[in-house]
Amino acid sequence: MLVKYNTTGTTYATVGGAREVTLTINNEPVDITNSDDSGIRKLLEGAGVNSISIKLQGVYVEDAAAAAIRVDASTNAHRNYQLVMPGAVAKTYQGNFMVASYEEAGSYKDTVTYNLTLESAGAVTIS
Repeated sequence: MLVKYNTTGTTYATVGGAREVTLTINNEPVDITNSDDSGIRKLLEGAGVNSISIKLQGVYVEDAAAAAIRVDASTNAHRNYQLVMPGAVAKTYQGNFMVASYEEAGSYKDTVTYNLTLESAGAVTIS
C-alpha cells in the first residue's frame, strides 16, 4: 500500500520509507435501546460517525514529504491524502486527513524510524 499526500492541485507525492501501513474504518453507532427491548441492544441503522484511520510505520527519509508532515503535525493542518492499494482489485481511498500523531525514534548508530497516524477530517471516497 502507498500513502500519498497532496502537494498542489491534483499532484500527489508518496510518503517515503513506509514499511507497514494499516487502514481502519471506524463506525461509532447510535444506541437506541429502550426499556421495551427486553435487554437487547438496538442500534440505529445508517446513523453515527464514520471515520478512517491510516497508520504508517517505517524508516525515516528526509524529504519534502517528511517536512510537510512535520509542519502539518505541529500546526494541526488538514491535507488531502490518498491510500493506494495495488493488486487485482486495486482501490484508492482519498480524502481530507489530519495528522493525529507523529513520532520519530532512534537509538545510537541505528536507523531513525517514524510512526504516523492520520485521521479523516471529512468524507473519504473509495474508487
